[in-house]
Parts: sequence; structure tokens; C-alpha cells
Amino acid sequence: MQILIIGCGRVGSRLAEVLIDNGEDLVILDQDPDNLELVSHLDCTKIQGMPLETVILEKAGISNVDAVLCLSDNENMNVMVGQIAVKLYNVPQVIVRIYNPENETVYQALGLQTICSTSMTLEKAMQVLGFSQSEDLTSVLGYPVRYDLREVTESWDGVTVDEVERKLKCNVLAIANSDSLKLVTRDYVFSAGEHVVLVTLPVEE
Repeated sequence: MQILIIGCGRVGSRLAEVLIDNGEDLVILDQDPDNLELVSHLDCTKIQGMPLETVILEKAGISNVDAVLCLSDNENMNVMVGQIAVKLYNVPQVIVRIYNPENETVYQALGLQTICSTSMTLEKAMQVLGFSQSEDLTSVLGYPVRYDLREVTESWDGVTVDEVERKLKCNVLAIANSDSLKLVTRDYVFSAGEHVVLVTLPVEE
């Protein structure tokens, strides 16, 4: 696979090492020579230049790559380069690194796959606090609504619906166990092994 990495700071440089170790063919593009110095030891093509310039992107071979990973510390640039890769060069896989989770659905609607460090940190924290989760985004009357399915682990055994809603700033829609799905009151106490369906409504302006 031929991969173009935009931005080779700590994340980009480390990912480049892993990909090369797995036999992938890389080109790394960054406008900062100090960042390129981080990957000077890697056996791949390295190009210094502004990623927003199509001449530079074409020099980096964007017309022939299988994937573009936009991993700089500038969310706006990542998204703009990602759109260029999708719209102008029809790159099959485009991944952009972002920092604001509220922008994820917008960027995904533009055909971009996103990696949000904020969301990943939140998800990991929730797992440590006692929930594993999966989620789905839908809409009601045109408004985005996010549903989360989370498993209650031992650290949340005995916690009430009211406590969960206050701490997670969401609403408990239902409780699912092995043989039923039921609505519950705010004083309902969770048991380990149950699954909780949470819903997050749009934030009013």
C-alpha cells in the first residue's frame, strides 16, 4: 500500500515507523524541517513543503497513493488537505486528525474518516470508570441524536440512574439484560453485566 502522511510530529512519526515496519510504502510531507528531522532515519521519501499547495501534493505523489493520513497539529489544515485528497484526487482512504469532537459528524459527511484525540481520551476514561461502549448517530426531525450502548462493569455496580445521568450529562433510555429491554426510573440501581442505552440530545443554543 502506498500511503502519504501529512504532518510528522510525534503522532505522525511514530505511525510512520509502525507502517514501515509492516512493509508499507510511505511518503511523508511536512512544512517544518524540525519535524522531518524526527523521521530522518526512516527509509521512505520525505518532502518539505506546504501541504495545501497542489504542486507540493503532486510532488508527494498524491495522485497515486492508496491512502492519505492528515496528522498535523492543525485541524483546519488536516481537514482542507483531506478534502483536496477526496475531491480532487479521489484518494480511496483519507483519514484526518481533529481535536473538536463536535466537528466529527460534519467532516464525516464530507467523506472524511476522522481520528479525534479528545473523543478517544473520553472513551478510554469512560472504560476506566466502568463502561464499555458502542454508539450510533441518528437524527430526529433533522436534529442529531447520539445513542450509546454501554455495559455496566463492577465499578458501577450499585450506581443509580440519577447518578449516571448527572455524571455523564445524558439520559438513560433503557436497560437491557439477557432476556429483556425495559424502561427504568431515576432511582433504579444498576447491576454488573447489564447494558445501558443512553441518549444525548442536541445542545440548545
